[in-house]
Amino acid sequence: MPAFDDIWTDKMYTGIDHIDDHHKKLVHLLIDIYNVVEANGSPVRIREILAELVSYTKYHFAAEERLMMEIKYPRLQEQRLAHEWFTDKLNEHFLAVSTKNEELPLQLLKFLRDWYANHILKFDLDIGLFMKDPGRYGNS
Repeated sequence: MPAFDDIWTDKMYTGIDHIDDHHKKLVHLLIDIYNVVEANGSPVRIREILAELVSYTKYHFAAEERLMMEIKYPRLQEQRLAHEWFTDKLNEHFLAVSTKNEELPLQLLKFLRDWYANHILKFDLDIGLFMKDPGRYGNS
């Protein structure tokens, strides 16, 4: 997995400071867990980071959805569905690693990285654009 600067690019800034900070924290957690897995690190440490990733993801999604409600973002439901789907997938993997002592495959980490990056670029950037120009959806 590339270094943080290779994953996080200026194109990912939404222009919403606290959301951008959340996204950076999520990327850092992904890199942390990748580094532990890649180094054949402690399964306990992997579970700890994964638990933090699950928890922080839920926190972030809730904050993002609150913001979208406040600004009357028209694609809120679409975002909620994407968040729910991803949260379910993340929980499944967390349970498998935590309760069944399954290993966390590198392929899963790549999936997580790609999902977060794609979601930010395809969905979250639009929230910032909407905040700058609510009329872009014709309902201002």
